Amino acid sequence: MKITIIGGLCISLIFLISLVPTTFSEGMTDTQLEINDIRSLLGAVETDIKNIGDSVAEEISIYVQVSGGLLNNIDIQHDCSGCDACGTTLASGGIKTENTLEAGFIIGLGSVEITVTASATNANEVTKTVNGLVIGPFIIIN
Repeated sequence: MKITIIGGLCISLIFLISLVPTTFSEGMTDTQLEINDIRSLLGAVETDIKNIGDSVAEEISIYVQVSGGLLNNIDIQHDCSGCDACGTTLASGGIKTENTLEAGFIIGLGSVEITVTASATNANEVTKTVNGLVIGPFIIIN
């Protein structure tokens, strides 16, 4: 009699546990970053990163590199991992804008490659590369 009751309780418990949804990697599956736009400014490049997931992106990092030009004389690298002004999180649906002006003023001549990489601790890394042309401080992005 005791074995039957214990067996019935175990089966009932297993059944109830199977009804409860388990999401051990919830943060990784419902947070997604997207590089919306890469555009030129006078002597700089600017980009928008959007959180298209359902959760807050934690410890977001954005890396922008502009390289090339005649004789490869253009090499601007800007890495933003958050600061007091912009923070380290990005809410669902939120957009974060970053530019290369903090790293230096772009001036030169020739074709360049512009690479933007965005990541968060709970989202996969995304990268987008575009080509452009620099004429003095003006940047034309293809």
